[in-house]
Amino acid sequence: MLPPAPALRKFLAVAPENAGGKIVEGQVLCPRILLKQSICCAVAQVCNRICARYWQVLPPVIQGNPSKLSRLWRQLCLSVVLAVPQVTAAEGKTAKVVVAPEEPTTTRGTWVYYAGTLDIDEDPFFDPHGIDFKWAYARKDPLPADPRIVVQMHGSGGGKGFVELFAPAPAGDLEVRTQDADTYNPNWREWWTFGADGQPYPGRRIAAVLGFVTDRYDIDTSRRGIVLEGSSMGGAGSVIQTMILPAPWRGQIAYSAGIIGPMLPREVAKKSPGQYISMAPDNDRYRAAWDGIDFVIQAERNPVVRGMHYRHRFSSDDIFSRGLSGSTQLEFVNLVEKHKIGGAFAWAKADHGTQEAGVRLPNLMKFEQVEMDVTLDRAHPALTGSSGNYPLTAEDRIDEARFPRGHYNMGITWDHANIVDTAQEIVFPLRYLHREGIGKDIPDQPIEITVDVTPRRPKNFVLADGEVLHWSFDGGVLSGSVVVTGDVVTVEGIPLRSGAAYKNLRIYR
Repeated sequence: MLPPAPALRKFLAVAPENAGGKIVEGQVLCPRILLKQSICCAVAQVCNRICARYWQVLPPVIQGNPSKLSRLWRQLCLSVVLAVPQVTAAEGKTAKVVVAPEEPTTTRGTWVYYAGTLDIDEDPFFDPHGIDFKWAYARKDPLPADPRIVVQMHGSGGGKGFVELFAPAPAGDLEVRTQDADTYNPNWREWWTFGADGQPYPGRRIAAVLGFVTDRYDIDTSRRGIVLEGSSMGGAGSVIQTMILPAPWRGQIAYSAGIIGPMLPREVAKKSPGQYISMAPDNDRYRAAWDGIDFVIQAERNPVVRGMHYRHRFSSDDIFSRGLSGSTQLEFVNLVEKHKIGGAFAWAKADHGTQEAGVRLPNLMKFEQVEMDVTLDRAHPALTGSSGNYPLTAEDRIDEARFPRGHYNMGITWDHANIVDTAQEIVFPLRYLHREGIGKDIPDQPIEITVDVTPRRPKNFVLADGEVLHWSFDGGVLSGSVVVTGDVVTVEGIPLRSGAAYKNLRIYR
């Protein structure tokens, strides 16, 4: 029995026949990506035929809202995309342009370092200036099973020494470093975004070296994911590349961690246009490029950004992050909270730095406890509305004259290893440890707080718009129901007491 014609037409209208193209929208694709699109289209067409043939056995909630089923097909198509090896248009070029020795350049006991070259002087896809770039990587020795890659981005003017001898970052097992074009000429500065012609050269170079090291060591980034790190201009890059890094790597980012750096360049440019004079101007011709790095826009509609986890330490009076309304970094924090995106932040009043005499804030670029992590194989908790934040409200947060120092989600931790993410439930073990004696005008954190919790990037627990879910906390001490809105379901007001053991928040169907 076929569904009524209007319902079938509605389903077919939203079904992802071109799902592959939508998933990698805006990317320049090579033949292997086109193969992926063909596979996704075939999967979607099969799903459509199954739907038409067996419509009568589908649940009424699906029959009444075909868009729900379409979202399930998109999830399936996305799984196909991630299962088939994917590269950008740089494929085929990578083996030619990325050069590194077979044997380590330097050996240091538990780690080794390789100095390489990007042979791109005749390849304008990676840079238009006709020169080669340097790159390097360091890895643990031996490299553990299922290693994690960290991409490190340098600050302005620091590219030359940046790729010289270094150990792999503590957040991972293998660290790669490339260079922004300002390494060779300050007039070529890309800010880890794009060049004077609007082309995303830094991301292309990062993608090329990621392809190289994953091929060399047969690394699968789909479980633990990649970490983006950086300081100053590189701190900005650690955020911006979550919006524009070429496929498939952007979808493989586990989290972003930075120190200082302007995360909202469009807002900064309104006050100080000369800061980005070396980049393509923000006009009609390059509007799409600027929209692509505009967190205000991307936080509202970009699924990768909405599922990201951001960690940052910065200064409220950073001269390179000033917008027309003040600190754009504090505006960034408010956007993360507004859209219920995962993150943790701490800020002092230290100009273009992070250290202020008399202030004892932790470096929230790093996780506060060893059991914390964010990976791609399970959901992570986006924490918002914490009563342990200082200042408490978004309005006060951007009033830097009254509140020049503060923190966001400080002290709240989760036990990553014991997160449960199945088709039927998500479980987050949560804990809180308050801090005292932070210094200056920052008060001690309260002993007891409440916090809102939103699951982000669930692996198996598929969210369906309008679905009613149930939740319980601490073995049923608290419980209730919540409704999924779009890609968001939030349990509000979870109580945490400092020093108590981990307690489970369970969301289930």
